[in-house]
Amino acid sequence: MFTRNRELIDEIAALSADEREYLYAALTLHGHACGGMPMGFVGGLAALRALGIERERNMDTVAIVHAGRGHAAGCFVDGVQFATGCTFGKGVMQRAPKGKWSFELIHKPSGRAVRVRIRNAILDRAFAAPFITDYRKKGVRPTDIPAQVAHPGFKRLFGLDAEEVVKIEGPYERHLPKPKPCFERVVCSVCGASVAENYARREEGAAVCVDCTHYAS
Repeated sequence: MFTRNRELIDEIAALSADEREYLYAALTLHGHACGGMPMGFVGGLAALRALGIERERNMDTVAIVHAGRGHAAGCFVDGVQFATGCTFGKGVMQRAPKGKWSFELIHKPSGRAVRVRIRNAILDRAFAAPFITDYRKKGVRPTDIPAQVAHPGFKRLFGLDAEEVVKIEGPYERHLPKPKPCFERVVCSVCGASVAENYARREEGAAVCVDCTHYAS
């Protein structure tokens, strides 16, 4: 799989060396080649350029994705995550489910943001492609779709200008609260599990986790 993914990514000349590495990582984690993940990836790169910022490595930039669940948009979210560096684990990727192929990218230090959405013409073509019509709609798993069908759709967007793929609103002013990070932990007096201090409850002077507390969360 790793060799096949590397060969596919190396065929994309429009990206910088670093961008190809991020796309390779995205494809490897995502698990299959499709047209949806590159939409998010191209959109993420375009959002960074629009804000004049680099890929997030700390917790300064937040992506709020509008894709929901149960429809063909989950792949899009993985692309946004890898292009922008905003991850769920770092707490700087959030869902606001609206069933849309769009997201908002917010740079907290500057208080500036952009909203990005995939153009309808791109989605029209993707949903009319054999990957969807001949395979996914018929219940075929993405990893079982032939490479000659999946790979062209994966590469296609990288041959277009970003403006052809996405529509960007902004930059505009947008400020988010800056919660203080918690670096302390306690041990639940009931079950013995470690829990971040800011999630623990106190019952009769002892630390209790959310699962063990007698009070509503």
